Amino acid sequence: MMKILLALLPILLASCFLFKDYKKTEFVYNRNGQSATMPLIVPKGYVKQETTDTAGISLQTYYYPGGAMLYTAYLADTTYELQPFNKAIHQPLFHRLGGLVYKGQAENELFFREIRQGNYRFGYRDVPSINERYFDSATNYASLQKR
Repeated sequence: MMKILLALLPILLASCFLFKDYKKTEFVYNRNGQSATMPLIVPKGYVKQETTDTAGISLQTYYYPGGAMLYTAYLADTTYELQPFNKAIHQPLFHRLGGLVYKGQAENELFFREIRQGNYRFGYRDVPSINERYFDSATNYASLQKR
């Protein structure tokens, strides 16, 4: 029994550090007039802003030093674009759980990404390459949580 516990200890300790660069939070939004929540992980060091408008857009935005921005949104109107970009240049990839993924690099050499799954949008913009993996992980995590 003691050997099993000792063997499991490194796994348990490692799992505590998987999200050390992230903060766990929740996206609270209105879906068809009902309040809903979705668990998120976001890179640390942000200032958060929450917006809900009369058009049915619930948006949670995380602003970072240097201008990077991460967002999660629920849109009643899926034609509304949070992050417009040239679709002739930036062709989407299909997300493995459905939806589309747009990703690219702007002229300023900063990265952007948006996952579009039904009424949900998970994305970022103005992210330097050194932080790209953290923001990719945050958007991937969010896309797995949608309900």
